[in-house]
Amino acid sequence: MIPNLNNRFVCIVGRKKPILAGVVLSYIQIKGQYTPLFVFPEVEVKRYAVDESDENYVMVTRAYEMGVRIRNAISALRGCDYLILVGVDENQKSYLGDLGKYNIIEIQNIGDVDLNLVGLNDKTEYFSCKEDDFYKGLFIACEKKCFLKIDNDAPDLNAEIPAKECLVVIENHKNSSVIVAINYALSIDADIAIIDPPEISHREITNSIENWKSTGENTFLNDLGAKIYPKVEVIDFTQYEFATFFTFGVPYSLILKNIIPFTNVHIDLNPDFFIFNNLYFEESNSLFSSIVFSPLEFGTDEETNFLIGKLKGKNYYVKELVGNEASSFNIDRHVSEFPYNILHICSHGGEVDGFPVVLDFKDRDGNAHTIEFDEIVSFAPEPGNPMIQVTSKWIFRKFDGFYWRSKELKAKRIPHYVFSDMQSAISNSKLKRTERKLSIPDSCAIKCHDFNYQAMFNTIAGWHSSPFIFNNTCWSCSQISYSFLAVGSRGYIGTLWSVDNDVAKNVAESFYENVFGLTILDALKISLVHTKDKPDENIYVFWGLHFATIKAGVSEEESRMKVASKLLSAFYRWRDHIKGVNNEKTKENINRLIDWNCNQLKKYFRWKTLKLLMRSRAKRFES
Repeated sequence: MIPNLNNRFVCIVGRKKPILAGVVLSYIQIKGQYTPLFVFPEVEVKRYAVDESDENYVMVTRAYEMGVRIRNAISALRGCDYLILVGVDENQKSYLGDLGKYNIIEIQNIGDVDLNLVGLNDKTEYFSCKEDDFYKGLFIACEKKCFLKIDNDAPDLNAEIPAKECLVVIENHKNSSVIVAINYALSIDADIAIIDPPEISHREITNSIENWKSTGENTFLNDLGAKIYPKVEVIDFTQYEFATFFTFGVPYSLILKNIIPFTNVHIDLNPDFFIFNNLYFEESNSLFSSIVFSPLEFGTDEETNFLIGKLKGKNYYVKELVGNEASSFNIDRHVSEFPYNILHICSHGGEVDGFPVVLDFKDRDGNAHTIEFDEIVSFAPEPGNPMIQVTSKWIFRKFDGFYWRSKELKAKRIPHYVFSDMQSAISNSKLKRTERKLSIPDSCAIKCHDFNYQAMFNTIAGWHSSPFIFNNTCWSCSQISYSFLAVGSRGYIGTLWSVDNDVAKNVAESFYENVFGLTILDALKISLVHTKDKPDENIYVFWGLHFATIKAGVSEEESRMKVASKLLSAFYRWRDHIKGVNNEKTKENINRLIDWNCNQLKKYFRWKTLKLLMRSRAKRFES
């Protein structure tokens, strides 16, 4: 079932207001439809101009980008009847821009809900549950087309819900992303299971898999399963056609041995936009453009030539970043700026070398701190430019002796400005790089013709589409996948360990042979026959939704014209944007993007560009 996007209501909810958001959802949810619900991050200050040295830089930048994405989503819906702000404070509202053109309903507490929302839907009855049963109570209330009411004197839940064909399993991280997941489950008529997240880190998962594959000892896999399986052991997956996990990155499909088809949504990486993009672009995407990246590490024994021929046969414009063209600069610029809806990567992948660093610094209050991190340096030489782009990726390990992102470090409640001072200290210090480590944990990269690519980008496909990524390299479901998921990819296939080349080739060719007539999930299911009873069984993971498809184009000529049109619009957009920019470094970067888009048009789309310009002039003349 593919739900319709409901543009009658759009909700913006505070991240730490899951109960309030859930009660509101019970008032406006419509069966068979998905009501766009966006989770706004916590922000302690109103919007203002910041630079990288500002103590609030990360917080303000994140909130500003969220505001832009929400406005773009509402614009894509062509507006909404009601914009509902749920637990959104004045600081958060300052990042949403001018809301004067919308019918605004503000909900700050439970008492506001009935007062403002009764009568906007055809519901009339209430369903009560205890706060401890809230998530299941919300699901039942919406199933029964009732308003949800929190009442700690309510009886225990025992409502009968009709059997469903599919299941949504949701890790309870106790924030509003759980409501996003329940909203999605209701829209596709799925059953739900709310589980506690396994107490395991990304690093522990990777180490367990790495030790299992390198030693052949199943003890490591069994130990991993012992931490994950108890969270789902009461679920009978065999009664469902498929299941979708909302997870922070737990490989349930590996532990459950893909007993049924599984898909995944990252619950911490904008699951709201992930769902929205899947629904919106499933119906409206008309861009048939692809990027095939391969430095030809495997010679003729890879899927590259087959894939290029297959995509062209489906009337796709194919940008071939192959051989010498598979450079770190080319993939970086194309991933972030080129208009495409398929990216296929065939290369080596995995952890790369770097330097361990220990840095002592003082914050603005004069307090001494010690930060321990690993640094990975990447180079991206641009043809014709004597200046080489150098980027450093810092993977933080410890702060003042506490593990990074640990509960112990969070309990210290260190002010934001201290971490801003830390960033400045790293940027401005001459780091002592002594021993080189051949393999930096969590540094998964893609091998290019010249250097390694770390996938450090803030935009994907130039905002032109929400692309599907098949990263057919080793360890491509590790940290590198999150870069694509966080900024707008609507689907991603990757591997949990080092994949055998024959398996990788056969799976990819089978997948693209079938995907144009099936869903991505069904095509992957068929292609996994090439992993059956082999060491790479259960290696592939799909981040995506069950209904997502890849469609064929009308003609390659039309596809080329659409790509040229997108590049031309990006050229004008950046040219207009730079007029309001004062920061010289930002201007320099924008000018590079203007030049790059212009060069793409000149080199690959000269006649298409002339035709587009002539059309534009003719329209102006007619008007």
